[in-house]
Amino acid sequence: MHPSHQPDPVRPAPRAGLSLSEALRQVQRDASPDNDRDYCRALHDFVRGHVRFGFTSQFETVTPERTLALGRGHCNAQGDLLRALLTTAGIPARLRFVRLDKRILRHAVPAPVYLCLPEHLFHGLVQARLDGRWLHSDSYLFDPDGFERQYARLLASGLPRGYGLHLGADYRWNANADSFSQASADDLHDDDPVYDSLAIALQEEAGNNTLLGLHFNQWLKLAPPPLRRRGERYLNSRLHPAG
Repeated sequence: MHPSHQPDPVRPAPRAGLSLSEALRQVQRDASPDNDRDYCRALHDFVRGHVRFGFTSQFETVTPERTLALGRGHCNAQGDLLRALLTTAGIPARLRFVRLDKRILRHAVPAPVYLCLPEHLFHGLVQARLDGRWLHSDSYLFDPDGFERQYARLLASGLPRGYGLHLGADYRWNANADSFSQASADDLHDDDPVYDSLAIALQEEAGNNTLLGLHFNQWLKLAPPPLRRRGERYLNSRLHPAG
């Protein structure tokens, strides 16, 4: 088990088609936050507990509401959902994109896919403004059980990064400081692009999440629905519990 990490209580799953406003009401009812910092923590944990890290056929064209309904999304989809929940709650939030070493996904995606990825990935961090500071987080990616499973695999491998995490990763955020599971403070640079949403980042044609030179979204458009579903299962096959 990762040092100092203890399993959190299981939270109830959201209803299908839950809107952002309804999700906020559920968080308020379950967590009863007293202030913006408590609210940030509760919303972070809501996304972490209800949206499993993984890949969907909509990839970065997905809306926050759709990510919530699917219960699955990759890092940028999860981050955009948390960003949307924070802004709907009245807490200033946005996405800051960093260049992430692709080795973070070693053993988290099938080897043929990993080999075709660019050396650096366009990775969104949520920024929330509290007490006049922008705080960063991507520690919402794995639920506690998934985190412990992947972190144990990383430790056993002897690698500094892989399985979707890096050594020293965390799945908790106290909303007092930055908290990372895939990125790190060293990945932050003054020229990192910042966008109000994932949709705006895509509209600006930002990023380089490509496979063999084509953006993932372009590849997915080429595939018929049955093939997309098989592709999803294949992409997520390395993230399942060991059989």
